[in-house]
Amino acid sequence: MRICGIDGIRGCIFDFNGTLLFDTPAHADAWRAFLLEKGIAVSDTDIQKHIQGRPNPDILRHFLGELTDQEILTCSKRKEEKYRAVCLQKNDWFRLVDGVPEMFDRLKAEGVPFTIATSSQWDNVSFYFEHLGLDRWFTPETLVFDNGKMRGKPAPDIYLRAMALIGCRPEECAVFEDSLSGIQAGRAAGAGWIVAVDSDLDREKLLGVEGVSRVISDFTGALAVNEKK
Repeated sequence: MRICGIDGIRGCIFDFNGTLLFDTPAHADAWRAFLLEKGIAVSDTDIQKHIQGRPNPDILRHFLGELTDQEILTCSKRKEEKYRAVCLQKNDWFRLVDGVPEMFDRLKAEGVPFTIATSSQWDNVSFYFEHLGLDRWFTPETLVFDNGKMRGKPAPDIYLRAMALIGCRPEECAVFEDSLSGIQAGRAAGAGWIVAVDSDLDREKLLGVEGVSRVISDFTGALAVNEKK
């Protein structure tokens, strides 16, 4: 099957936030509100460099210093409550990106193994199952999320686990990502192809990132010829 104009892909691994759901502004707003409660103002650069694509413990330690496991849990819960409240404010963006349901249906029908590898924790993943219908393609056991036991992106752990889960060698897999830290994680995991989604970063910038094979804006026609422009 040709995916995003690429031949030879045997398995697909999708980041979630900013890739399948364009929710980066919601996360950014929630982090800004949470950190402001702690007396910390963050810039757009801080968001891109220290927040996007990274797990909550890493983010919290960066901005707040050393924390106990319980403090991390409490802070993370507070921030994610803010995020989910934003998602439910009847926002028209709170849906899977254009073309995703059709692509997942086709991949499933063709027997191409695929999964999601997200830095989100279970509270948010279960929220997505409830409100975005992920159970049409997945169970909690057939995707990878932050369980607190893996290093966060840009470390390759989450993608290596996802590759093992779908039973494909790294060089057979395409990783779909929107963040620089996620792209670095995909490269570090040895992914054969990285398809970048320009939901937040400039298309030309993404085209210049080492390892990026294609840049797309959504998944409409992703299983047809879609050459790099």
